[in-house]
Formats: sequence, C-alpha cells, structure tokens
Amino acid sequence: MNKVPIISIVTPSYNQAKFIAETIESVISQEGNFEIEYFIMDGGSTDESVDIIKKYADQLKSGNWRKKCSNISMKWVSQKDKGQSDAINQGFRLATGDVVSWINSDDVYVPGAFACVLEGFFRHPEADFIYGDGDVINEKGELQWEWLSRPYNLRLLMSYHFLWNEFTNYIMQQATFWRRLVFDRIGYLNESFHYGMDIEYWIRAGVKDLRLCHIPQKLGQFRFIAGTKSLSSPTIFWEDHIEIVRKYRGSTHLAKYFAYYYFNLAKEYDFDLSNLEKLKNDILKRWHELPREECQLIQYKASLGYKLGCFLAANELYKNGRFEQASHFFKTGLSDNISVIFHPIAWPYIIRNLVGLKFTNNIDLYWQKLLKAYRQRRYDYRYFKNN
Repeated sequence: MNKVPIISIVTPSYNQAKFIAETIESVISQEGNFEIEYFIMDGGSTDESVDIIKKYADQLKSGNWRKKCSNISMKWVSQKDKGQSDAINQGFRLATGDVVSWINSDDVYVPGAFACVLEGFFRHPEADFIYGDGDVINEKGELQWEWLSRPYNLRLLMSYHFLWNEFTNYIMQQATFWRRLVFDRIGYLNESFHYGMDIEYWIRAGVKDLRLCHIPQKLGQFRFIAGTKSLSSPTIFWEDHIEIVRKYRGSTHLAKYFAYYYFNLAKEYDFDLSNLEKLKNDILKRWHELPREECQLIQYKASLGYKLGCFLAANELYKNGRFEQASHFFKTGLSDNISVIFHPIAWPYIIRNLVGLKFTNNIDLYWQKLLKAYRQRRYDYRYFKNN
C-alpha cells in the first residue's frame, strides 16, 4: 500500500489579524490524497491573531472543519522570536512531511496548489524543488499583476540587476516547495537574512547542485501592500543582496553594488548629503566579525561605492535641474581620489555639463525607448498588468 504523502507548511506571523484567517483557510482547504502538517509560529501578537489561530485549531481538533484531504494536523505557538527567518526555521525543525514550504500570514495558496505540487514531484522525480507561478494582489485581494516564473538560472539569481530587480529574483516564494531531505543537504534558512532569505536559499540550493524545477501553474498569491517589508523602504533589500554577492561572488565585486545602494539611500532622503554621510557606514556593521583582510576589502569597496553613488546622485539631480546640489555631490565623489573621474559611472554627469540638458535629455528619451523595448522582450511580455 502506497504511503500517503505529507506536506508540511509553516506560517510565521506577527499582528496579522486582518489577513491570517484567509492564509490559514488557504492551507487547510487544500484538496487531494495527502496529509497536511501545519505549523503557525506567532511572534507574540498583540492584536486578535491568537484568537483567530486558536479558533481554527479548535475546529480541526473537534472535527468541525470539513477536511478535503486525508488528514490535517495543526500546531501553533505564540512567543517572541528573533525574526521571520528564526520563526520559519523553528517550524521547519518540527516538520516531518515529505514536502515542505512556508507561507506568510498575509499571503495565500490557490485552490489545488498542493495536489499540483505533488504531481510536479511525481513527473519530475529528479527535482529537489518545485516552483510555479502566481498572482500579486492588493489588500482587498484584487489582482495587480501575474507573477510568471521562469526556468532556474543560477547565474541570473546571483547577479542583482540594477535596471529591474524583479527580473533577477524571479522565483515566487509563495509558489515554491521542496523535499524535506533538502534540509539535510543545505540546512535551513540563514537567519542573518531578514529580507532576502528566500533568494539566498534558492542560490544556495543551486550552488550545491540541487535541482529546481519550474512548472507553469499558479500556486500562490503574494499580497503587496503598504506596511509590509517589500514597501517599507526602497533600500530595505539592498543589505541582504550585497551580502549575497559577497558570499557567492566575492567582495571584489561589491563596489558597484555599494554605489547603487548609496544612490538609492540618497533618493530615500531626498538627496540630503548630510544624512547620507551619517548613514553611509551603518551597513558595514554587518561584516565586522569577518577576518581583518576581508573587512578591509569591504571597507575599500564601500568607500569606492560611496563615491560612485555620489556620481549617480549628481547625474539624477542635474537631470532634474538641481544644479547646485548636483555639483556638491559630484565634488564629494571626487574627494580624496580624483582618479575615480575616469569611472564610467561618472561620465553621464560630465557629459551633461559639457553638452547641456537639451541634448542629453534627447539621449535619455532614446535610451528609455530602447530600455522599454528590451524590457518588453525580456521581461514585461510575460506579465499581465491590471490597470
């Protein structure tokens, strides 16, 4: 007699009373010939989350919830944790299922997702991971756009793309599942990552030669709303992405990543250079425990990246007619090392000063058209936007 497969799901949660009922129901309403092992790791919510979680746990325990699968077990805790990655790992360490994943407490699975995943593993016995497609929804659950993943490409995942980061991290976490045996191969989530723990895990799997298989089926929905980490700051993911580059490609590649980090930080503070100066070294605290030579190399790349970031800011300010600020940023970028003027990132600002805004604005328009066409061919053609 064939063993009924078990799917273990973990939900980390903190003060998500508004959405968590929908998340829970999307898990325990899955239909098919499998068992569901469900762990909710609440971080000590102070809203109504715990009452909602307990309500569903009691319904399952008493048999008042109509199960559409072979069996459902649900365990939950509400206690302080060290963050989202820690909460997820706590659940993973309890999991006994054949297949595992996590779903955040404001996201949902689509009906039929679990059956589809198990079918995917059946058709692709070589796969360690199965990941699919999904939808991005708003607070009301309304479609914003489709998230269509693509075949696994380790090189692309490891190369943060400055023109569109959504093209770089194309694997939808809410639509990704893996065999529990993967934990024996690559361990659990890296708890030093608070924003990029998912993409780091997909990269770590590829580096260790695990197989990630894409199936063109919608499996989950990602809720993109104000107040979530994704919208909390334009630089919120950059520290984790810089660490991913350092970890998997080496510190010698970091200068341009620091440049775009500092540039985005400048934009976040409306190009207030005094604020940028105060904040510029905060990111370096992440690496203070590394060997001395590695720390020195990172500091050098960060210093160079800061100068290049000032050039990017100068160019942006000049385009918007803020000439005095632009000049100040450019001079800051030149301080202590005038040779950086030969770096390609400095050229756009220099050219604008030489030929004037009218000519360079025409170039910008032409460049934007080329970029739009390229995006359409390589990325946007795969997405339907509900405008």
